[in-house]
This record gives sequence, C-alpha cells and structure tokens, in this order.
Amino acid sequence: MSDLQPNTNLHEDGTAAKTVTRISLNPFQVLRHGDYKFVWPTEALSLWAMEMEIIVLAIFILRDTNSPLLVGLIGAAKFAGTLFGPIYGLIVDRFNRKLLQVGVRAFSVLLAISLTTLIITDALELWHAYAIVTAGSMVRMLDLILIQTLTADAVPSYALHGAIGLSRSTLDGARVVGSIAGGTVLELLGLDWAYITITVLYLLATITAIKIDSRPVREETETTSIWSGLREGLNYIKQNPLLPGLIFFSFLIEFTAFPLVNGLMAVIGSDLYDQNGTGIGFLAAIASAGALSGATLLGIKQSVIHPGRIMILGSITWHALMLLLATTPPLWLFTALLLLWGFSGGITFVAMVVALLRTTPPKTRGRVMGIRSLGIYGLSLGLLFGGWVSQEAGPATMIGILGGFGLTATLIAMIKWPALFRTE
Repeated sequence: MSDLQPNTNLHEDGTAAKTVTRISLNPFQVLRHGDYKFVWPTEALSLWAMEMEIIVLAIFILRDTNSPLLVGLIGAAKFAGTLFGPIYGLIVDRFNRKLLQVGVRAFSVLLAISLTTLIITDALELWHAYAIVTAGSMVRMLDLILIQTLTADAVPSYALHGAIGLSRSTLDGARVVGSIAGGTVLELLGLDWAYITITVLYLLATITAIKIDSRPVREETETTSIWSGLREGLNYIKQNPLLPGLIFFSFLIEFTAFPLVNGLMAVIGSDLYDQNGTGIGFLAAIASAGALSGATLLGIKQSVIHPGRIMILGSITWHALMLLLATTPPLWLFTALLLLWGFSGGITFVAMVVALLRTTPPKTRGRVMGIRSLGIYGLSLGLLFGGWVSQEAGPATMIGILGGFGLTATLIAMIKWPALFRTE
C-alpha cells in the first residue's frame, strides 16, 4: 500500500511534492488551472443555495406542522436519488459533461422558480415542497459526480489535492453561510424573499456553468453492464480486509451524526432552546464551522498517517460529544460542545475519505466510490428515525439515542475490523 496520497502524482523531474505543498498553503491558486475558475464557482453558488434551502424548508415545515418527523422527511427527500449513483457515473462518461452540468443547474432553477411562484401566490401546500424537493434529489448525485469529474478534467493530477481540499472547504463554508443567511432572511423578510434569494443563487450557478469549456464525448465506453460492474465492485470490497469496515463507517456516520446538521437542527434549536430562524441558523453554522476547522486541520498536513485509526478515534469522540449534547446543557455550553462536535466530525470524515482512496487502486476506484455513495442513504434513514424519535420522545432523547448507537457501533467495528487501526 502506497503512502502517497492517491492524487499526488510524481512528475518526471520529481517536483510533485513541491507543487502540492504550494497549492495546499494557498488553495485558491488552483483556480488558475484551465476552466476550474468556473467549475468551482458554479459548485459554490449551488451549495450556498442548497444549504439555505435546507434550513429554510426545515423551519417552514416545523412551524407549519409542528412535526419533527415531517422535518426529517423533507431532509430525507433531498437524497431520494442517491440510489442512481452508479448509473450516473456511466452517464457522465457517455455524454457531454458541460451540457449535463448546465442541464442540472437549469433544472434546479426551474424547481426553485416553481416553489417561489407558489409561495408568492399563496398557493403553496405542504405536498408541493416534498414533491419539488424529491424531484431535485433525482439530479443531486449526478451533480456531485459531474463536479468531481469536471474538476479532474480541468485540474492536472498533481494539483487535484488542492482542488479537492478547496471543494470540501466550500461545502463546510456553505453550511456556515447558508445556515445563517437562510435563517436570517426567513426571519427578517419572510419565506418569499428567502426563496427568491435561493432562486437567484441557482440562476448565477447556471450562468457560471455555461462558461465551462465543452467536454468531448468519449468515443470508447465501458461495454460491461451496470449490474455486472456493480457486482465486481462488491466482490472486490468483500475480498479487501479494509474496505468493508470503511464502507460500514461511511453508512454509520451518515445515519447517526449528519442528520443533526441536515434538517434536525431546526427541531433541536426550536424545541430545546426556543430559538427563532436566526438562532437555528447560527447553531447550524457553529457545527459547520467546527467541521470546517477539523477538515482544514487535517487537510493542510503534508501527510496523514494511519487514517483508519484517526477515523475510529474521531468517531468515538464525535459520538461521545453527542451524549453530552443530549444532557441539554445551558445554551452557551451547548454551543461550545457543538463546535467541538463539528470539529471532531470534520476530522473523522476527511480521515475516512483518505483511507478509502488510499485503499482502493485506480482501476476499481470508480466502482468502489459509486458503491460507497449508496451509504448516503444512511442519512435519509437517520433523518426519518431521528425525526420520529424527536416527535415521540423529544430531541434530547433523539441526540442521545443516535450518539449511543454510533458509539457502540464504532467500538464493535474496531473489534470486527482490527486492520483499520493499522492502515498507513
């Protein structure tokens, strides 16, 4: 197993290490490569819109129904299209990627305009929100695969480390900005202006995507069927001593931890601490700021040794902090613990991705990562389960149950897959 990062390739003159270090110290230098200066902004604008949408819809549904279960359901609906992840990988290889990206962005604008129109005309009903969000979820995973592929197209291999780091920081930063902006605009200007803002962001993301260079369609494509490729990927995972444990962790953290910042924070902030939209957005932003700090700390390191061990220790800390959050301490202490919770989560997630990429050779990486993407369904299940527990027993109990389950599962996984502790 190589100690090199998977995206760190040596030049013939051996200068790769210096280039990667320079980019990691100033991540925005990666924007000078090709048309990545358009790929990154379209991703950033879309992420800001989506994070605003998550917090705005969660608050709207909670106020309209007073049902944490329905709040969890709207969050789960955003990931309904994840099942098609392996198929989307084939689509991205066989069709013009720029046109696909523009199409995805235009579809998001159309959905946002539809929901905004319903709001402004006072015709919005609850089922409209669920239908539109579910429709948007059908292209969410396609968008993720497109962004990753367009990034690899635009940025040379020796600089991908910087591009991926910038992309992850953009996601966490969007959660900070989007949560605060969404809650504040909703509170001060109302639901109509909140969705007008979201629509404008989607529109700007579409305009930026149009600037991306057109990518030619590949002449030769994989002739193996989708299901045959999926079976091969599953067989490879089964035979590898590390991948089953890493795939398990991928599902676990989606099920136990991520629901808190993907919809259920509205329930926590409102029911436990009587916060309005601005306050709920602030709590979500605090958790995301912690995750941004943790991911950045691990990302700027020249090398990461024993990522599996870091992942396990981080998961233990992450879920133990959930048990402390479940005690409903004073708001100031809850906020401090939430920051630490996000920090440990950022470290855990990055370590898991590093371990996955290092363990998987290039020839099977696409299939393995496609199968790994199915773990995102853990988030949908976690949102539904967390929303149901919150409705029946309260959000504090929900946090405690998810945290306790995650901590127990982490300890069992550590015993089940001891090789994770020895990953280089």
